[in-house]
Amino acid sequence: MKEVLKVILTVIVLGAAVIFLVSIPDNRHHDFKGFWHRNYDDNNTKDDAPGIDQRIFEAYDTTITEAYLDFDAAAGDFKIAESTADLFEFERDGNVGRYNYSMKELGNRRDIKIELEEGRFIGSDLKNKVAIKLNPDPLWDLKVDVGAANIDMDLSQFKISEVDIDGGASSINITIGNLSPDCRLKINSGASSIHIRVPADFACEVNTSTVLSSKELPGFNKVSNGTYVTPDFSSADKNIVIAVEAAVSSLNVERY
Repeated sequence: MKEVLKVILTVIVLGAAVIFLVSIPDNRHHDFKGFWHRNYDDNNTKDDAPGIDQRIFEAYDTTITEAYLDFDAAAGDFKIAESTADLFEFERDGNVGRYNYSMKELGNRRDIKIELEEGRFIGSDLKNKVAIKLNPDPLWDLKVDVGAANIDMDLSQFKISEVDIDGGASSINITIGNLSPDCRLKINSGASSIHIRVPADFACEVNTSTVLSSKELPGFNKVSNGTYVTPDFSSADKNIVIAVEAAVSSLNVERY
């Protein structure tokens, strides 16, 4: 009889322990969600899931006139194209860990930092697909630091002051609009295919500090080794300056 009671008590204790352990929330997820507060939405919290869907956003304040986005990630597919009524929206579908977010308020300027935290890789195939939406009202500075990547930026509907891209072997497609009279674009990458579209009514200068495998610069004149300008660059009020530092790359700058 004693042995039967021991077995029954053991089963009860083990069952209670299992219920207790299952009821404890994952500490990392709890802390992370608390950190993101209302601006964080995680639709997938299981570590054994094939991917982690993550959304970050920040409400827009009409007093904001300038914004700086510093985005730091691993390899993947990255897109900035659509607009939002918020200051920004960030959506990611992937399995290489989560992204951390912080923001500094500097008067009428906001400095935004989004970076991939260190974490274990989940699944057999790397997946890191990111889409970022921006509010069209502030003047934006963008800094993107990624590994091997496909980068697609249609910035034609945004006021852009500066874009700085640092990447590995990449496919880079960028469209600059005409909403800001002065824009600087810097690309530092490994072996890459780079296609840049700039407004035809802007003067443009392209500086390259590497031997390109191929380049297409229709409408540009070579003024020195590695420097090409449109005919009206020296006297134009609206201009775009492009600097490209790369390994073996193809470069195409199209005026549209």
